[in-house]
Amino acid sequence: MNPTASDARAALEATLSAWKAGKMPADLASSIPPVHATDSEWANGRKLVEYQILREEPSESDKRFVVKLVHAAPAKDEEVAYIVLGAETKSVFRAEDYDRTMNMDNNPAPKKRR
Repeated sequence: MNPTASDARAALEATLSAWKAGKMPADLASSIPPVHATDSEWANGRKLVEYQILREEPSESDKRFVVKLVHAAPAKDEEVAYIVLGAETKSVFRAEDYDRTMNMDNNPAPKKRR
């Protein structure tokens, strides 16, 4: 079962707020409600300075959002798509990580930043 738009947005907000606060994805698993976050940039230590949820994208199954991210050194703004799944426990994926998970045989892991 997929989340409502408001529940999905709340899970995405919690995820991005935790990243901005310097927490790690695993820290969200013990939150109420629990959230499982998958973002390779975050997991590899990239710092988030600011974010803005720009819009929800139409989807027949999951909830999709486009977010503007502002990163610290190297300073960079980017628009990134996120996918939110799940009813009770939410899963928040950076879209490229979701695609990589769904196509594991055809998608190499992202390179770690130095």
